[in-house]
Amino acid sequence: MAKEEYLESATRRLFFVEVRKELPDIINFSDVKEQWDIYRDRILKHLSNSHVAPAKVEIVEHPKNPISVRPLARFDIKDRLTYETLALEVSHAVDRLIPSNVFSYRLNRSQIHSVGGWLAMRKSARKLLLSDPSLMMARTDISAFYENIDIEILNLDLIQAGVDLPLVGQIYSFLEGFQNQSEAWGLPQGSSASGVLSNIYLLPFDEYVRQSGIKHVRYSDDTYLFGSDWERLRSSLAGANQALRARRLTPSAQKTEILNRDKSINYLDDHNRNLIAYFHSLGKRQARELLSRLFRDATVKAPPYERDVKFSLTRFRQSQDATAASWALDNLKELHHISDQILRYVEALPGYRGDLISTLEAVVTDYSLLHYPFLERNILHCALRQGMRSKVLKDNAWKVVRDRNRTNYPREFAARYIGRNSDVADGPLLKMQYESEHSEPIKRALLIAMHECGYVSDSLLRGLERTSDSELNWTARYLLNVSEIPLPV
Repeated sequence: MAKEEYLESATRRLFFVEVRKELPDIINFSDVKEQWDIYRDRILKHLSNSHVAPAKVEIVEHPKNPISVRPLARFDIKDRLTYETLALEVSHAVDRLIPSNVFSYRLNRSQIHSVGGWLAMRKSARKLLLSDPSLMMARTDISAFYENIDIEILNLDLIQAGVDLPLVGQIYSFLEGFQNQSEAWGLPQGSSASGVLSNIYLLPFDEYVRQSGIKHVRYSDDTYLFGSDWERLRSSLAGANQALRARRLTPSAQKTEILNRDKSINYLDDHNRNLIAYFHSLGKRQARELLSRLFRDATVKAPPYERDVKFSLTRFRQSQDATAASWALDNLKELHHISDQILRYVEALPGYRGDLISTLEAVVTDYSLLHYPFLERNILHCALRQGMRSKVLKDNAWKVVRDRNRTNYPREFAARYIGRNSDVADGPLLKMQYESEHSEPIKRALLIAMHECGYVSDSLLRGLERTSDSELNWTARYLLNVSEIPLPV
């Protein structure tokens, strides 16, 4: 395959799959999508450079739970497509080397974080356990996995795997540039490209475990090992940990444990969820009763059992069942890390629009969300999807846009909200903000907002269109030729 074919695959995934994931764009990258035939040539020229590196990197703190976060790397679209294209080319060269018991990123899947792949890993683990009554399971994963990948070691791994040297050089150049331009290190998180490279990095670990005679399954760094007694599993874990340390990786002490057989089977048991799904497919009333019980059991203690909560919210949303509505709205701030699931659930409920608006207004009024950018963005995203015209939300959006101590991401969504819900004074204020702004992503968002409230001149857009050293020229050209701008999905 030529680089152009890898680029086309990366582009399809970005525009139609990953745009819906953790880092959605305020207009779904429509400014580039509508000009792709021209933009493609620019990317291909960039990909011909042996020393590719990201022009800029923004680190988005994405919550893993109520307290801890993981640093997602946000690139502009040129750098994002560059990284994804290079990784796809690597993947075609090395996918055959990845063992079949590894269920994370593979060529036949559209993105790295695949729920289907993770469930397939657990299904395979359960099948393995049930095939031999003497087996029990140990589990482990790696502390800050992507962050602790050593790109010097990865460089050698890619050469050893037979990847063409020019391609190895481009990958190394990009990763070195990423580390030099941000407070993050290792592999950029939030990208399918990093999933490809992380699988290669763990190949020696997989092979070490195989040579030890222990069966295992793995999804990214989440690994289950199987043995016939406690001592053998302990010995296997010790050897596996040594193999990881040789890769500059450290197993998570909190998530490393040996389970007896009953606990192993219970840990992998999806019986209740499978039964609910089965009854739901048959249209049986028991599905609702079992789901309500599952949700009640998951939320009766603090903290709630998050996996069952998310499963319940998804099922309740699909059936427009308001069982969890009050609980979800009451816990929006405390469970900010699953705020997207909570908001999309309540949005689907007939008759809850007023409660939803009141909750969003109360949250932005009662709490300082400066250190909750994910929740802040999700509130604005929800308000945009639902067409909520609220003075409280717009006043807060202005506060967000003007606060340069905030990260770019919520500021961009705040600008889009103002543009969609503008009054007569908002256009001049948006232009004033644009003229004093230095961040290009925020200037892009402000241009879009000014266009939506009818306060951007063609002369400004045409001037930007002729500016070849700025990504804003693509946005300006798009705005000159569009009347309706899509909402973020």
